[in-house]
Amino acid sequence: MTTKDKPVLKDVGDRPQTYSSPAIIERRKRILEETRKVIAEQGIAALSMNEIGQRAGVAKRTLYNAFQTRERMIASAIQEYFDEYVGKIPYSSAPGTMQHNLERMVSVVQRNRKIRNYIKAIMALYFSSDVDHDIWTAMHSPAIHHNRQWIEVLEAKKQLQPWVEVDKLVDDLVRFEYATINDWAQGRIPDDDVIVRLVSSYLICVLGALKGNARKEVETLIKDIAERGIDALPAPQRSKAIAA
Repeated sequence: MTTKDKPVLKDVGDRPQTYSSPAIIERRKRILEETRKVIAEQGIAALSMNEIGQRAGVAKRTLYNAFQTRERMIASAIQEYFDEYVGKIPYSSAPGTMQHNLERMVSVVQRNRKIRNYIKAIMALYFSSDVDHDIWTAMHSPAIHHNRQWIEVLEAKKQLQPWVEVDKLVDDLVRFEYATINDWAQGRIPDDDVIVRLVSSYLICVLGALKGNARKEVETLIKDIAERGIDALPAPQRSKAIAA
């Protein structure tokens, strides 16, 4: 799997299943909701298939039939929650633009502030040296997808520096984004500062890769953020996104 591709986490090994029954769809939703609750309450290390089965009202065998492993169940819970939330953000700008990517970042951080324990648990896992590959990919790839949309547009417009490799740049941007979110989750960055700190630092990080109009646009926004703070961010529908 390349970093260009968003992973598709399929159930029962890699054999896709059809969830046509409303009862099966509802059962799957209930299982993944309980998985996320346990992550927030106890962390991932303490999560067991027995407890999830009891809380979701299903047999342990059903969990293994649906997800094959504990790790794939956790990965599905993390990825589907992220995808569902991001899909509801009322973007005011087009995909593939700087503004669109920043709207995602602002909205996600606003959501994160309401579920701090959950974010703290999954960020700790993301940076763990022994994290399961499926779980790590479920966290890494969604942000890869959204960052790549913008960077590939810049590449097509020849507004990246000649030494820039798209795959490496996108990977580095995601790692930087998550490292900042992890520092916030650990209490190292105050709630009131995290959005401006993340976006301005992110833009400074990407600035060295840009040239032409893209560089000028980012430079202008960095200066504007320094002067006006969060009001400078291109998220006119920010309040609606938070409520989604």
